[in-house]
Amino acid sequence: MSDSDYFLDLQTQTGWGRVISRFRDWTNPQPGWLTLDVGCGPGLMPALLAQRGCFSLGMDIDLQMFIPTPLHPQVSAADVMHLPFPELVFDLVTASNLLFLLPDPQAALQEMTRRVRPGGQVATLNPSEHLTVAAAMKLIEARDLTGLTKETLLNWAARAEAQFHWSKAETAALFATAGLELIETLNTMGPGFARFARGIRV
Repeated sequence: MSDSDYFLDLQTQTGWGRVISRFRDWTNPQPGWLTLDVGCGPGLMPALLAQRGCFSLGMDIDLQMFIPTPLHPQVSAADVMHLPFPELVFDLVTASNLLFLLPDPQAALQEMTRRVRPGGQVATLNPSEHLTVAAAMKLIEARDLTGLTKETLLNWAARAEAQFHWSKAETAALFATAGLELIETLNTMGPGFARFARGIRV
């Protein structure tokens, strides 16, 4: 299975679609907002934001994510470290399961923050400190998870252990380095494997 097929199935054939939808609702987007989803994959988050009346854009470094057809028409290929958008224009910038995979999440978050207007928001979804392979296996056994759901959860946990999985305090510190004030965070998904975080540009 190619990466593009994998992420399309992940966003549309597993519980991840519900998690992304819940994340969208939690960011409380307002009609008329200009929004950008960084690392959008097939484009589910931009599509969900558009449903709320936002003028939403999405970007991903991998053009293959948009084959055969993206889930939202306003997507393009770009690198989070060099975003091809003006500074100080977006009302909301989001990133789901992106920062924790990057070698320099601080620099990426700073790049995202520069695109947000003063008072605008950056919202992220990343693994929390509760996500480990052992914890994922415990949940898999308790809920008798199988197939792609089991596979993606274990993959997510392994990557979180190898890369980053942030506590509330660590998230606040990361946001502060990018000029963001953390205003809200939420642990969700099972025993709190996912951390939603929202900050205002100060």
